[in-house]
Amino acid sequence: MGKKAKQRRQESVQEPRPDPLMLSSSIEAPGKKRVVFAVGDADYGYTEGKILRLAQRLKEHTGWNIVTITHDDETFEGSKRLALDARRVDIESPGVTVADRLRSTDEMIRETADVTIPGSDLLLWKVLAMDDFLSSLQLYGAIPTSSLEDAGVVVVPLMAVDNNTRATCGLYTWIVSEAQRKGIPVVGLEVSPLGNKNTLSQLPADHYAVKSHWSKEFLVGEKLAVPDQVSVLRWEESYFLWPGRDDYTEAYVERDAKAREMLGIPWDEFVVLIPHHVAFLWEARKILEALGQVGFPVHVVIRVDPRTTRRHFPEREIVLQSYGKEIRSLHHVVIDERIGVGLLLQLADLVIAPFAGTTTERAALCRKPTIVCQALGQEGWRGEFVFWEPNPEKIPDLIGSWQAKGWLQQARMARIVATLLDRGSKRVMHKEPPFSHTNPSVGEDFARLAHDLVGETL
Repeated sequence: MGKKAKQRRQESVQEPRPDPLMLSSSIEAPGKKRVVFAVGDADYGYTEGKILRLAQRLKEHTGWNIVTITHDDETFEGSKRLALDARRVDIESPGVTVADRLRSTDEMIRETADVTIPGSDLLLWKVLAMDDFLSSLQLYGAIPTSSLEDAGVVVVPLMAVDNNTRATCGLYTWIVSEAQRKGIPVVGLEVSPLGNKNTLSQLPADHYAVKSHWSKEFLVGEKLAVPDQVSVLRWEESYFLWPGRDDYTEAYVERDAKAREMLGIPWDEFVVLIPHHVAFLWEARKILEALGQVGFPVHVVIRVDPRTTRRHFPEREIVLQSYGKEIRSLHHVVIDERIGVGLLLQLADLVIAPFAGTTTERAALCRKPTIVCQALGQEGWRGEFVFWEPNPEKIPDLIGSWQAKGWLQQARMARIVATLLDRGSKRVMHKEPPFSHTNPSVGEDFARLAHDLVGETL
């Protein structure tokens, strides 16, 4: 192979691209925005403190002022250690008199007098008066004297079975009430898993950021939100909302920005990883050919092993010589031999492999949708995230169906908040009313967001 031909192939594969770290800051909002991130002691404990790192990541990706508000001393100190703008408020009741208790109970009964438990004749007030409502009076008068100041967006965890303490409930109720009163959009954040029988406890939000597609389906199925009001967080950001620690994910979170810089791949654009193997050249060619038919721009990373050679050709040269036509037809292709496959699969939105191995095993653990395309191979699901498809011509339709179901659309918290901030700024400019669930334009914004996460090129 001549030197000029070799040079042309290399240039067609890796063109100079803008710095993705600069592109990541292209999430624009006029002025330095203030985002309030509420963290109660329950959620700090549930995530073993990692929830604050999600707030820190939001700050790093945007440059905004992220204000954490908590009632808990330990959470307050943890926020300061991460250089966040930390505020602590008191959620303590001065006490409730017998007269206050009777008046509040009477008002609750009057408001819910004709509401029954679905599927029964049991009146709701009878259940509330015996348990939940009496407990809520422990927070009677526990309204902080602080204000949300000029917050652009408020992020509040959703309360569930094992992440609700009395003070946390009071903190979140106060913040959401204040946000509703001031027309500040609210992002409801899933921490403890959704799905339990406590749907009445969910505070209203303009948008929801959840950890799985199952959670999205739950919110929609329970009529708590419409599909466009719910975004599934990226894998690495969902990790901050789980209990426990995973060294594998920690390594990725530490290096993901640098990896994108090395690969020339901006944030929020669709990435496919192909772990290459010299025994499956036909499959790799057909996978690349199929990706040219998916109908939206795709960044493709072909992972090769620098130690692998056949005759006198290293694996990288084999890829360049074997798939030149297919590579040139795609939006952007990187042949990588510097970044470990374990980090690459976490960066990717989809893994398509010509063989099953360590990459596909770990991809499933990272909840990455994975296709194994191997001639005369198996067909159908093998577990929750791995699908075997021996016919490469079916890959475009398979990807299209997964995209239509929302399985390939995950969002960074920065992108979710930026969309709400942008929408809020437009409302101020046009003097429109505050956010509401009945306003379809909010849903339209997030319909565009979901499409952009797959199809846009910055």
